[in-house]
Amino acid sequence: MIEIYLLEALCALFDYGSLSAAAEHLHISQPALSRSMQKLEDLLGVSLFDRTKNRIALNETGKMAAAMARRILESEEDMITAVRNYDTSLHAVSVGYCAPGPMLEFPLHLTQLYPKMKVSSEMEDEEALRKGLRNGKYGFVIVTHPYEDDNTICIPCGTETLYFSLIPAHPAVMFKDQGLTFSQMNGETFVMAGEVGIWHDLTIRMMPDSKFFLQDSLEALSAVINASTLPAFASDITIRLFRSQENNGRIFVRILDPEATMHYYCVMKKKDRRRYERWISYLEERYGKES
Repeated sequence: MIEIYLLEALCALFDYGSLSAAAEHLHISQPALSRSMQKLEDLLGVSLFDRTKNRIALNETGKMAAAMARRILESEEDMITAVRNYDTSLHAVSVGYCAPGPMLEFPLHLTQLYPKMKVSSEMEDEEALRKGLRNGKYGFVIVTHPYEDDNTICIPCGTETLYFSLIPAHPAVMFKDQGLTFSQMNGETFVMAGEVGIWHDLTIRMMPDSKFFLQDSLEALSAVINASTLPAFASDITIRLFRSQENNGRIFVRILDPEATMHYYCVMKKKDRRRYERWISYLEERYGKES
């Protein structure tokens, strides 16, 4: 059986190109690394190196072996991650979100449905959420694009619409009943949360001439909004959850562009349907059946 440290040493030689550099990276002596490579050649029964008086270099067989060794090491890392994630899933409900609105709203319902489980939330881009779902990091994810995957189920879980948050003296308040488009506000300077998931790229793309002062924390954002005359953003979810606590005196004007309304979907593995049966029932009762 080939030991893992031999594969790590082979990959280090491939990456660093010399015994001295690879040994330094591995924190071992050059003779120890040389002996390890000789042991690996003996186990495989082939030569992996072209040897000269002052150096050794991987031959074509050695390069092929290094590529396979890297895949084995990556598989080992995947196994460790999957086992740890599975163990965590037995004691917790871990959810990945693409936007802050659902991440503010759903954990309360999850806590009520799973009172003995720890509910954890994390916001990532949708590619990272899909990867996290595959490797077991998340029990399910909230995304804006339904999966077309035979191994998953996909359940609609509501929408979120973006609003401009304006002081009463702002000229655009006159459109509070009709609504505004992104282009009508393009060029203004906005205060915006630094972590808004999918909304970040959308607002910058739709208003390329605007400037955005990003605030890292919700507390800082709220303080700046309440002390500033600059326009900001809210959504129907955040208005419903927080209107009585913050943004005092602000007028909320709906953004009319279709891009300003996000449709959310809860995606999970089919094998976890029974585990999250109560959550599925809640979503289907409130938002409709799975797609």
